[in-house]
Amino acid sequence: MKSKLMHNLGLKIMAVLISVVLWMLAVDINDPVINKYINNVQVQLTNTGALTGQGKTYRIVDNSDTIRVSVRAPKSAISAIDAQSVTAKADLSEITDDGRVPIELSLSSGLDVEKITSDRQYVQLQVENKKTRQLSIEVAKNGTLPDGYATGRIDMETNTLSISGPESAVNAVSRAVVDISLDNVTANVEIDATIRLLDADGNEITSSEIRKNVDSVKVTVPILETKDVTISASAIGEPADGYEQTGTVTVSPATVKIAGRAAVLDKISEITIPAEELDLTDATAPVTNTIDIREYLPSDISLADADFDGTVTVSADIEQIRRKTISFDADSVQLLNIPDGWLAEAVSGQNLQLTVRGLQDNLNHVDAGTITPHADLSALIDENGTVTAGEQEVTVKFLLPASVDQVNVVTMQVHLTQLAASNTDAQGDQ
Repeated sequence: MKSKLMHNLGLKIMAVLISVVLWMLAVDINDPVINKYINNVQVQLTNTGALTGQGKTYRIVDNSDTIRVSVRAPKSAISAIDAQSVTAKADLSEITDDGRVPIELSLSSGLDVEKITSDRQYVQLQVENKKTRQLSIEVAKNGTLPDGYATGRIDMETNTLSISGPESAVNAVSRAVVDISLDNVTANVEIDATIRLLDADGNEITSSEIRKNVDSVKVTVPILETKDVTISASAIGEPADGYEQTGTVTVSPATVKIAGRAAVLDKISEITIPAEELDLTDATAPVTNTIDIREYLPSDISLADADFDGTVTVSADIEQIRRKTISFDADSVQLLNIPDGWLAEAVSGQNLQLTVRGLQDNLNHVDAGTITPHADLSALIDENGTVTAGEQEVTVKFLLPASVDQVNVVTMQVHLTQLAASNTDAQGDQ
C-alpha cells in the first residue's frame, strides 16, 4: 500500500495544486457575494440646530455613535470597501421622544453592494434644557504665611465666571475657585490661576459638558506686615435724670490685628471710634452698639484676620443713682482752727446725719469710718476779731471720694468758753 501511495508522488502533488488553482479560477469567474465587517465607524450628527435652537443640549449615551458596519457585496467589490467608504449619519431633526435618532448608512458612489447594515439602528441621546449660571470666583489660600505677615485685598481681573451646559451638570456646580499657595511667602503673589469647579462636597467637577467663558484668571495677592492695636471708644450725651454711667466705654474685642506697609503701621497705635457712635442721652439702661471698625481704618490699612469681619461691640453701663444716709456722733467731728484763748467742745447729745448720692458700688465703700468729718471754727471769728461765747452753729465738712456727692448740708452746735488770762498766758509760755 505504501509503495502504491508513494508511486508517482510528484505527479500526484502537482495534480492537487492544479485542482486548487482551477477551483480558485472558477470562484473568480463566478464572483461570489461575501460579507465584510468594518469596526469603529463614527456616526455624524447632522441638523444639531434642531435641538440647540430650542435651548436644549444633548449627550451621547453609551458611545452609541460608534457602530460596526456589515457590507454584503461581490468579492470583486469588497476589496475596495473600507471605513472611508462608509458614511453614517443621524439627523437630529428626526429625534424621537425617548431620545433615539435613526442612523442612515451609505457608501461611496460607484461601489456595487448587495446590502449594508450596522449593529445599531439609532444613536441614543440624553436631551436636557441648556442652562447658564454666573458664579463668583473664590480664592482658596493654601499654606501658611510666616508670623507677622498677612494677605491684603486680593485683586482679580474678573471675579465672576459664566458656565453653561446641561441643566443637571450646571446645577451640580456649587463653587468656582482658584488656588493660591502662600507657604513661606513674604512678597506679593501674581499668577494666572486655573479656575476649578467644585460640587457641594468640595469635589472637583471636570465634566466636558460644562463650558466656561474663561478657564483662568490673573490674581494678585498683596503680602503685608501685621500689628496688634487697641480699640478705644467714648460716648456722648447724658443719661436720664437720676442715672449715671458706671465707668468707661468698653469695646469687645479690645484689640485687633491690622495689616499694611511697615511705614504706615508704625504711625498707628490705636483705632479710635468716634464718640458719636454711642449716644447715652436720656438712657436708663446699658447702651450697646455694634460698629464696623473698617470705616475708621486708614485707606492703606486692612484687617489681618480673614475670619474677623470688623464688627466690634461698644457698650456703656448705666445705673440708677442711689442715696445713702450715714449717722455719726458729734464727738467724732474734728474741730479745726479753734480761736486762740478759747475752748471749743461739741454740744453733747447731737446725732448727725450725712446723705450722699452715687452708684451703688461706690456707696458701698462709704461709711462713718471713711468720711472724716471736720469743722473749721475760724468762721466764728468776726471781722473785728471778736468771738462770742456760748453755743455756736458750724458747718461740718467731709473727705468724700470723687465718685459720690454730698446731698445735704450738715451743721452742728459747738460750745465756746473763753479761757482765763492766766491759763492763756500759761498756755502761751508753754
